[in-house]
Amino acid sequence: MVICFLLYEGFTALDVVGPNEILSRLPDTEVRFVASWKGEVKSDSQHLKLVANYTIAEIDKTDVLIIPGSTVGFLEVLQNKSILNWISGIYPKTVYTCSVSSGSIILAAAGLLKGKKATSHWYSMRFLGEYGVATVNERYVADGKIVTSAGSSAGIDMALYLASILDSEAQAKAIELMIEYAPVPPMESGNLALATKDTMLLAKKKLKDDALRSGILTLI
Repeated sequence: MVICFLLYEGFTALDVVGPNEILSRLPDTEVRFVASWKGEVKSDSQHLKLVANYTIAEIDKTDVLIIPGSTVGFLEVLQNKSILNWISGIYPKTVYTCSVSSGSIILAAAGLLKGKKATSHWYSMRFLGEYGVATVNERYVADGKIVTSAGSSAGIDMALYLASILDSEAQAKAIELMIEYAPVPPMESGNLALATKDTMLLAKKKLKDDALRSGILTLI
């Protein structure tokens, strides 16, 4: 089984590293990092880079495709016809096409989510409605062969779900135990239903500050 992660400038590292930690542990699985170019690709923090060992021109099929989100990098991908065409072209050959966080906006721009149910990061959710997507406020949402997940940590939940259907529930449970995934967040502010208004406003400010540092002045 081949699993491909799309990398692009400014991707969020956890959106890739979290699901990779789970899915790479499945038997007989090869993980490939794919980008428009071979070599290093910077994450949105600028401090962490991953290496793309394939270009999109070299990959014409995969069993699973995963599109990570980003703070603002996805906005540039929305204008990149070669990437969007590659996603829509490879889609019929996938068993599952997935996204983490704002990666679902990229799937929508590639024409794959119209009329489907999907989720995204809470701050980018409204984009999905503009693409005719039925938005769902869940950790992950499966609609046919498309699986989308909410903010970065939800990619781990999605990956465990994928592990259970790509292999078995027993494998998924064993991997969940291996990585000791039993979250009990100390702050209890991990979604809008739990967060106070002040926490939400501070989170929005930090997201906008990240956008400004990236040179993109308009963020969602």
